[in-house]
Amino acid sequence: MTAFLLAALALMSLAAVVVVWPLWRTVPDDPAEAAVAPRRGVAFGLGTALAFFTVFMYAMVGTPAALLPPPSTGQGPAGNAAGGMTPAQIEGMVSRLAQRLQQQPDDVAGWRMLVRSYETLGRYPQAVDAWRRLLALTPDDPDLLTDYAVTLGMSQGQSLAGEPEEALNRALRLNPQHVQALALSGSAAYERADYPRAIAQWRRILENVPADAEVRASIEGQIAKAQALAARGQAGQAGP
Repeated sequence: MTAFLLAALALMSLAAVVVVWPLWRTVPDDPAEAAVAPRRGVAFGLGTALAFFTVFMYAMVGTPAALLPPPSTGQGPAGNAAGGMTPAQIEGMVSRLAQRLQQQPDDVAGWRMLVRSYETLGRYPQAVDAWRRLLALTPDDPDLLTDYAVTLGMSQGQSLAGEPEEALNRALRLNPQHVQALALSGSAAYERADYPRAIAQWRRILENVPADAEVRASIEGQIAKAQALAARGQAGQAGP
């Protein structure tokens, strides 16, 4: 448990660098493959978002019984041992949490836990519904808006087009230097072949990356690829 939580804290403290690395590695050289890269970026984004909230989701990963107060079954602690939890029991606990929130709709921590539970189970449409309830209570949190965009993107076929990008824009209005939002905003722009915007968003990330950071060269390299695609598109429009 201790090692797990320490790893989570390390991920959070290094997020400004780690969050962008796989995004840059998956941008293809061939423009014909360009549509594939943002989907990989969204998938990574979900993993990053879950890592940021590992403290909340430890209940699902390490001790599922922590999701809810122990039920009054008369069983001792051994009855709630993590090692004895079955998928059906976990599903049942998540269901009870959802039912409790219908009675306590203002429980922000509960909605966060339900969101992460659904995400961990891969139930993205239900996670999106829970996200909307949570955001109704905390509408101006750029971290939550960014993670909501990722989950929504996963629910719509791993695409950031439309509402996910709008959520990212809201997050960036609240925090213009939000690294994950900038990375995903650039990915969304790249997805719809808006290379100038992708380049601009990724350049803003460089403002927060140390000059001697190994990842900086990779970011700059991927920006160069986007620039090449933009130039190629302009040449195609100019014609012979």
